[in-house]
Amino acid sequence: MRTFCALLGLLALVGCKPAVETLRGTTAELSALRSSGERPFSAGDVVTWAQLDDTFRDRTAPLEVGAADGKALLGRLVLLENGAEAAAFLKAHGCAQLSGPIGVRKLPTALEVDVELTGKDGQKLILKLKSDGTPAGEG
Repeated sequence: MRTFCALLGLLALVGCKPAVETLRGTTAELSALRSSGERPFSAGDVVTWAQLDDTFRDRTAPLEVGAADGKALLGRLVLLENGAEAAAFLKAHGCAQLSGPIGVRKLPTALEVDVELTGKDGQKLILKLKSDGTPAGEG
């Protein structure tokens, strides 16, 4: 019986481990993390490619749900996975500050980079940027 309980406990620990670990650290440390593969790129590159200041601080392109074309709205190389949530957040809270990267997940051929958006009222939203380092499609 003890062996069964120990085995069950071990399976619970192994089974509960996330598939991909989120790396944490300072912005500089996380920005320097590089992808694996033929064309390595950094988490800082992913944030730069997203052109978040232009997008979320309403400097060049308005953010509209479904308007992402892979170029004008989010840069050429980055996919914003939670665009609808970001659009709703901006409509309700505005944008006072962008911080990040605050977390990075290394995938086999890509990086997922977390960036924090702070509204004018202090509310916060975590944006997940994902890039494989290759040019996005044309539409």
